[in-house]
Amino acid sequence: MFPVKWRAFGVLCAITAASVTVSCGQTGSAGDAGSVSEFYRGKTLSIIVGSGAGGGFDTTARLVSRHIGRHILGNPTVIVVNMPGGGGLVAANHVFSAAPRDGTAIGLFHEAQMMNQLTGGEGVNFDLRQFNWLGSSYDDPNVCIVRTDAGIGTFTDLIGGAKAIAVGGTGPGSNTYDAPRVMAAATGASMKAVAGYPTTNDVRIGVERGEIQGMCLGWESVKSASGQWLQDGYAKVIVQNGVERNADLKDVPLAMDFAKDDQSRMLLRLVDAPGAMAKPFTMPPGVESSRVELMRKALADTYRDSAFLEEARAMKLEFQPKDAAQIQQILNDVLATPPDVAAKYREIIQP
Repeated sequence: MFPVKWRAFGVLCAITAASVTVSCGQTGSAGDAGSVSEFYRGKTLSIIVGSGAGGGFDTTARLVSRHIGRHILGNPTVIVVNMPGGGGLVAANHVFSAAPRDGTAIGLFHEAQMMNQLTGGEGVNFDLRQFNWLGSSYDDPNVCIVRTDAGIGTFTDLIGGAKAIAVGGTGPGSNTYDAPRVMAAATGASMKAVAGYPTTNDVRIGVERGEIQGMCLGWESVKSASGQWLQDGYAKVIVQNGVERNADLKDVPLAMDFAKDDQSRMLLRLVDAPGAMAKPFTMPPGVESSRVELMRKALADTYRDSAFLEEARAMKLEFQPKDAAQIQQILNDVLATPPDVAAKYREIIQP
């Protein structure tokens, strides 16, 4: 159905899926490069982010926006436009059908929208396989953190309903909402996902206010925005997704270890899949190939840029990018999930 290890994909040089072909490397001629340079000169490039200001997606977009311009022929001005709603659904629909297709728009919306497409979620008016993917930012396992005063010693304390916690999320289609619901169904843990927070930063504020006891999200976001909580003992990580423990979290159990049956293990692998291509950048369908290839190279060069990496380290962000071909492979695998498993996943994440 799909690989057991989502994070073991190699670099593929050509993958065709649906009506899209993804190729590695630059394909344009010297003449194409000149025309692309002239096109972007004096232009404004918009990065459309599917969340509000202050969250992890916004943080990544703004970091990239401060550096990518000097890697683009013509040196356009780069701005960030926030378009929150539906855990990235609003932005995904906009980039797919309404954003300019001339190369001046880039999208950054939640990778878990692949699960929305897989399950036929309401309002999905896109096909992720038709986007022009540029690259993702992190290989980012999902983890759940809780306040230490919540009375939860270990994840085992949640199994079987002995104790219960409420965790906050932005809404269906995001890992902050979908992951705890799937974890609860697959393991029997007493976790209630509370939706409606505009950004992950708002979820953190909800934890501090005592409205909720914790949150489930990518480990990179936890390290960069909530690392002080862990250092101070205010909160702790109680469980992680994936098929093997993250190097930073050797003492934290895998949700997979508590799976009730084979179908539960398949569901947990689906939860883990988006984290293998976390915070992916894309261009709309129909953008001229030379501009897509230029932007793929510009993003890859940005991820290797010493000034970018220095700022990322200061923000406690560690990038593990994947290229367009690897993203396409992950999407192909997830969207080939058997209908009965997809139906069960949809049943679980329904509000």
